[in-house]
Amino acid sequence: MVGRSGGITAGTLAYLRLLLEASAWALISAVVTEICAKFERRGLARLWAVAFFGSALVAAYCLERLL
Repeated sequence: MVGRSGGITAGTLAYLRLLLEASAWALISAVVTEICAKFERRGLARLWAVAFFGSALVAAYCLERLL
């Protein structure tokens, strides 16, 4: 965009931090979902799958804001 500075601002750092945290949470929840599915704990697997999708959406939003 014309007129947009390429500097790092406090908002950029906040979105970057949130992106990293949401990505880490998505990875953790995906692993826990797989473990729950392996041990046939369907209720817990669904809960962790929802956590995965929610954190993936937050990460996608933050990535879009950074780009």
